[in-house]
Amino acid sequence: MYIHFSKVINGPQQLGRHNNVMIGISSLMFFIATLHMAVNAYRLIAGYVDHASVPGGAVAYMGDLRTWHYILKDVLYATQENLGSAAAIYRCWVLWNHNWKIIVFPSVLLIVNIVAGYMVCGLYTTVSSTINVFNPRLTTWIKIFFPLTVALNIITTSLMSYRIWYTHSQATLYASDNGDSQVMSVMRMLVESAALQLVVEIVLLALYSSDINAQYIVLESIAPIVGITFNALTIRIKLRSMSAARNDGDTQTIGRLPMRRLQVNVAIEQTEDSDSIYPK
Repeated sequence: MYIHFSKVINGPQQLGRHNNVMIGISSLMFFIATLHMAVNAYRLIAGYVDHASVPGGAVAYMGDLRTWHYILKDVLYATQENLGSAAAIYRCWVLWNHNWKIIVFPSVLLIVNIVAGYMVCGLYTTVSSTINVFNPRLTTWIKIFFPLTVALNIITTSLMSYRIWYTHSQATLYASDNGDSQVMSVMRMLVESAALQLVVEIVLLALYSSDINAQYIVLESIAPIVGITFNALTIRIKLRSMSAARNDGDTQTIGRLPMRRLQVNVAIEQTEDSDSIYPK
């Protein structure tokens, strides 16, 4: 998806600052998701191959919060979540014509979320090997981080959807067009792409709040899902605009019909009156 995203956004048009930012964010998300997957693969191999016969086995090895690989994977997860939220805030800022007032509240939430996410990773180094993520020392910050990611997703998606709808409704006051279906299509793509990440985050929050170990499965899947959500929205909107432009190009109007030369024969009949009243 990252390769396809790069091809779509880096089209025949000259790259602008916005496209450069989008490519930069997508590249960073791809790197983080790939590294996160590599760290988890290392943990699985080391746990079930190298530490399978030691006391506690793979479960004790992979559940130790103090190890470098556990801290690294959660740092990557927190970074990916915050990067996804920052990208959504940036999109809101662009859609709202660079209006800083719109993004003040989401930006404050993002700052708090960054502090909470990295605070949890920092606390991992201070706990004993028998402590898990449901320890009260950690739950305070984790229960700040998880709800804020959900709130940021809802707020940014709502701001972008409202801006698209409001701009279209104002435009229809001055010109009557039939672009309702296109606007609703863009809004639907925006909501659908954000819903993928939102549903996973809500499930994670519910599982963690209930002290269910299944939250580990959902947690490790979020890093790639954030990148998929970011790229999927751009790809779907870009492909739709390309398809619409191609369909418009195939539609011919009277002024654009191909013309060819036509031969025109003009016959002129001339009659001479010999009985003129004037003398020759």
